[in-house]
Order: sequence, then C-alpha cells, then structure tokens
Amino acid sequence: MAANTETTTSGACASSLLATGLGTLLVRVALAVIFIYYGGQHLFGLFGGRGIHSFARMLASDHFSVLPAITWAYISGITEFFGGILILLGLFSRIVSIFLILDLIGIIWASYAGGFGSIDFQIALIAIAGLILISGPGMLSADAAIFCGKRKK
Repeated sequence: MAANTETTTSGACASSLLATGLGTLLVRVALAVIFIYYGGQHLFGLFGGRGIHSFARMLASDHFSVLPAITWAYISGITEFFGGILILLGLFSRIVSIFLILDLIGIIWASYAGGFGSIDFQIALIAIAGLILISGPGMLSADAAIFCGKRKK
C-alpha cells in the first residue's frame, strides 16, 4: 500500500511540475512578445514604430537628462528587444528580468516626469518579470537545459 501511495504521489508531483513549467513558459512568452514588440519599435522601427531617433526625441522631452537621450534610447531598446528574445528562450532569465524591471521603472519615471499616462501596464509587467526573477524561467527553458544538467554529483 505504501509503494502504491508513493507512486501516486510522485506521479502527482511530476504532473504538478509539468503544469508549473507550462505556466511559466506561458508567462515568459507573453512577456517576451510584449518586450520584443516595443523594443523592435524603439530600436528598429518595426511593427509600425518610428525608430531609435524618434524614440530618443521622445525621451528628451520626458526629462531623461542624466545621459544623452540617444544613449537612453539605445539602452532601453536593446534591453527590451534582446531581453525579450532571451526571456522567450529562457536564457539568463533572472538577470534579464532585473534589466527589464529597471527599464520599466524608467518608463514609470518618464510617465510621471512627462505628466502623461497611467502606469498600470508597467506595474503588471514588473510583477511578471518579478515572478521570473524570483521563481526562475521554469523547466521548459534554456536555463534549465544548460544549468540544471551541470549540477555536481
């Protein structure tokens, strides 16, 4: 009886792990699509965007004066586009999540400095990136494939 219970329990745990992995994958894909979309607009003018110079002009008008606006534009565009790709792959996900959260904090700051827009979307994205930062990218990720297989015995 104990062996049968153990098998049932381990089967339930494996099923739970798979469901958690799929759920985390879904969250990563959603976050990645959003960041690739906006990063592509800002960096390359993709998806109807205006490109890096237009993005830099917008940042200049939003009081990003610590560095030249073009520098902020490149930092933000690269973080969003390539960070989105890395999140999609599940590669270096925790580190990338930190940079995405910092990017979003900058967007919130610009929203308040420029006196426009709500920040509910950015807060939701910070929560999603925070989930990946805390829990990791899940078992269906490049991080899991690369780093979990290299544990010391």
